[in-house]
Amino acid sequence: MTRILTIILAFLGPLTYPTFASQEIEKIEVSGSRVPLYSTRDVNASALGIKDPQLLPISIQSFSEELISNQRVRTLGEVLANDASVQNTSIGTVFDFVSLRGFQLDWTNGLRRDGLALAPYQDVPLENIQRIDIVKGPSSLVSGFNNPGGTINYVTKRPTMDAFLDVTTEVRSRAGKYFHIDLGGPISDERTLGYRINAAAEKNGDFTGGDDLERYFFSAALDWQASDRLFIRLDGDYQDKSTVSQPLIGLASDPNDPERKILPPYVDTSDVLLGQPWAKYQTESYNLAARADFWLNDTWQWVNQAALSGNDRFTVFPDIYSVDTQGNVLSAAIHITPDETYDTLSAHSFISGQLATAAIEHELVIGVSIRDYESKDGRWFELTNPVGNIFNPIHSSKPQFPDYPEPTKTEASESALFITDTLHFNDVFYATLGLRHIQYKKEQTLPGQTKTMLDDRTFNTPIIGLNYNPSVQLAFYASYSEGAGEGGVAVIGSGAINEGESLGPQESEQIEAGIKYQTDTMNYSIAVFEIEKMLEYHNHITNYFVQDGVQSHKGIELNASGSLAQGLATVASITLMNPSLDKLDGEPALNGNTPANVPEFQANLYVDYQLPFWEALSINAGIFHIGEREQNVNNTLKLPAYTRFDLGAKYHFTDINTTLRLKAENLFDKEYWLSGGAKGIDWGVAPGRGRTFIASLSVSF
Repeated sequence: MTRILTIILAFLGPLTYPTFASQEIEKIEVSGSRVPLYSTRDVNASALGIKDPQLLPISIQSFSEELISNQRVRTLGEVLANDASVQNTSIGTVFDFVSLRGFQLDWTNGLRRDGLALAPYQDVPLENIQRIDIVKGPSSLVSGFNNPGGTINYVTKRPTMDAFLDVTTEVRSRAGKYFHIDLGGPISDERTLGYRINAAAEKNGDFTGGDDLERYFFSAALDWQASDRLFIRLDGDYQDKSTVSQPLIGLASDPNDPERKILPPYVDTSDVLLGQPWAKYQTESYNLAARADFWLNDTWQWVNQAALSGNDRFTVFPDIYSVDTQGNVLSAAIHITPDETYDTLSAHSFISGQLATAAIEHELVIGVSIRDYESKDGRWFELTNPVGNIFNPIHSSKPQFPDYPEPTKTEASESALFITDTLHFNDVFYATLGLRHIQYKKEQTLPGQTKTMLDDRTFNTPIIGLNYNPSVQLAFYASYSEGAGEGGVAVIGSGAINEGESLGPQESEQIEAGIKYQTDTMNYSIAVFEIEKMLEYHNHITNYFVQDGVQSHKGIELNASGSLAQGLATVASITLMNPSLDKLDGEPALNGNTPANVPEFQANLYVDYQLPFWEALSINAGIFHIGEREQNVNNTLKLPAYTRFDLGAKYHFTDINTTLRLKAENLFDKEYWLSGGAKGIDWGVAPGRGRTFIASLSVSF
């Protein structure tokens, strides 16, 4: 029963047994032996509950620190390229963003840190991240307002039982330099108090190249076993980041048919800066969190958690609206949104326990949650972008900025009551019933105007799940869930009449069924799903961004991860989807079309092989295939399919406890289009990065 209780609590809140005092506290070592972390037995179901996903009626994918280290990836999109249900939907290069099952994360609620909301528009650093979990589907029961495709949760590193120090240095193509230090251990002799510190610095170029950036990061965590019944966690992090701002590249016209749009000439923007050297995207972000777990008795627990997240940014968005087939820029601009601030306060408190009625055992969770979000943004002005030609761009000196307009202030609050009951009918069959009641309010104050109520609504978001687990290894499940989440914002610079306007919250629903099978070393899963929500797009008949019709994604996912054989670890994933648009009134011609930037087929395979005759050496390789995608909802242009190959190696020097890693990303220098834009933007495409070489050295003390 203890195992089942842990699962249910995890479904709605951050339950683990005291981490510093448990076996989860372990020294993070760089060693020559195989660490089978590609197969993750316990995952975080969005709200930091650590449990076996075999017992949940939803689909979950998790990626460990070991995988992140071996692949030498630095951003969310690079990590989640290992999941074929994830699509990259970044707009230019300023911040990383993705879609899950074809639905883009909403910028306000899609990301969680240890189960609680983050302030938007921040690239979450990976230095203090132990794992990244994807809880798929629109279950607002799990995390409140979220995305129809799912929620991404970052699980932070915690203090360790033994003292350690890891130092990593790295160089990469285009003069990239990187340094990271990770240390921790006990503070008290009784090992009831421990700490964890991560710090990093990174610099690429001098802001005249396409990949140039500079950032500094620091985090600290403290765990305290205050008594046998009380466990306390504190942590915080800070990042200061500046990066060059690259635009989407607008479409070209067919020389034989000027009315027909075609893809622009390809240019590797990691080598070429299509913005301006002074046009930096700058962010300062922080996250503070506290958590207290109190055991009322042997079967009932009270969990409290709160987090404060902030992001201040100065944004410069260069836009290239159209080019000709020689790469000459025909229309361009630079949009500047100065001194924007975003702050999020979130918390939840719940009690959990077990009881029995007749022959049925119940695992109950009852709790409340809040999220208060405030932004000051919406002001912007436009400047000329004189790049000239995408192959030989013209860079100019920084112009005189006009006086900043006043910002728009937006305040959104979300309060909720949730309850979940898992009914155990016998040892192999059980049902999960849950409901979250959400009160959502959103107010906005435009410059020189009084506060206006944009939304004041309530949502009831249920989940109904059935599990049949005939053995510990095999599980069959089915579930129905509903979600509620933020709508989009009419994109600034799109030319729409309602630029900058919030489109209001949306509801979504999903039906899913699947099979999960696990061996001692491997996890296998298959899931079939259908998700529906309204389409958000730029209606060119009315020239408004709107919500209209039904966007439906039907799909099947197959995943495998773990150790196939001694020394051979793998992550493999395949997704097939049938996305469609229906019941649109505003632009009926779109009915039957395919949503933009959603491939019907996607697959990836990553393998890491430790040579049996030379155990210090491991070879790894990745193959990432993205199928053909529509560039816009009108389906007038397709982005071609592509396959990218990566190759790497890891060598461990046992005597000095040092690991050397080498990697060639995009080994064959494949030219490809990474993304067709997002959130209704249909004027451009984002090119993929060319061949990149990376070398890192990690020393453990």
